[in-house]
Amino acid sequence: MQQPLVSVIIPVYNGANYLREAIDSVLTQTYSNIEILVVNDGSADNGQTEQIAFSYGNKIRYVYKENGGVATALNAGISRMNGEYFSWLSHDDVFYPDKIRHQVELLEGGAERVTACAYHIFYDSGRKVPVPFVEFYGTEAIHNGVFSVLHALIQFGGVLFHRDIFLEYGGFREDLKTTQDYEFLFRVLQKEKCIYSNEILYGIRYHDAQGSNTISSVNAERDEMYQMFINKLSRNEKEILYGSVYNFYYQMLLRVWPMPEMCRSIELCLTGLADEDGDRDQENITIQQPVLIYGAGVYGRRILFDLRCREIAVVGFLDGNRNLWGKEIDGMCCYSLQDVAGGAVKGTIIVASIFREEIAQVLKDKGITSFWFKEDYERIAMKSAPGRGKILEVIAAYEE
Repeated sequence: MQQPLVSVIIPVYNGANYLREAIDSVLTQTYSNIEILVVNDGSADNGQTEQIAFSYGNKIRYVYKENGGVATALNAGISRMNGEYFSWLSHDDVFYPDKIRHQVELLEGGAERVTACAYHIFYDSGRKVPVPFVEFYGTEAIHNGVFSVLHALIQFGGVLFHRDIFLEYGGFREDLKTTQDYEFLFRVLQKEKCIYSNEILYGIRYHDAQGSNTISSVNAERDEMYQMFINKLSRNEKEILYGSVYNFYYQMLLRVWPMPEMCRSIELCLTGLADEDGDRDQENITIQQPVLIYGAGVYGRRILFDLRCREIAVVGFLDGNRNLWGKEIDGMCCYSLQDVAGGAVKGTIIVASIFREEIAQVLKDKGITSFWFKEDYERIAMKSAPGRGKILEVIAAYEE
């Protein structure tokens, strides 16, 4: 049986450092019927990106356009693609060998037209972190609807879908420079079911030069994105996601609270909580108190805010970054793991970091075997929400 053609579009801007690795990862796929479209979005690197693309000859199709952003490059590639299926690979990421074959097999002959996979976060140093989201949240939560988008679980490089999706939902919004992927996925997954695979088939590279670290509009676009989540979901969709509309607004507040410049989204969440104050489920979370939060970044600060709203005692943060030890973050002291191992501070540890497996091993090496991952905590906590009065009290304390 003839394999359907898959179009892999690689948008690139000043990508000479990583482009070859990305192209090679597609050329070495175990699935053979693939066309690769490299779209050069007006790179300004003395032709280095173009030279790499030309070195592949007819193994790829090359498109040059004036610089306009990732969304414009993707749309340029989409207008030229011949494939029955589409997949996007950022020039600094990689596909693992079975990615296309596995995903085409998931969709062929079925009713669904979209599939997504688990992935690695990796660094140039060789550090690799698995993100197997299905095992934490279950297929039911993420197969239907936009849960995976709201929780930033899904990455577009791990997605493959039928080209008919573009005919029904349009292309990427070209006015967005950093959130065009989530806007598109939100638009599609409000209507389409998605088959999720817990096989890790894709690697997303974290590095200092990626757009989320360098494009000035990132905070404003993120704020707009969460406003879209809040405004475009119906009451019924909000209730299905979290059990009640009140809880939906609380969960969105948790997502946006630790992020910079999210004032409008926070205001929408607080307005929603006020409107739905009588519609909430209160459940006690059984966790041995007090709590130590391992990870003083966005994830840890989000957990701290939630624990404070639920009146669960917190001792402070733990972090592997020695530059944070002894410093105060959101009113809490940050300790070293040695402080715990030596008995100076005690508490139930919640690991709030993408490096959970590494941290878990460090904890075990120190003889600490009782701890929670943030996902384990959140899976329980998202079933209920604290009262609005307590939430406002906690917010007021932050603002003092």
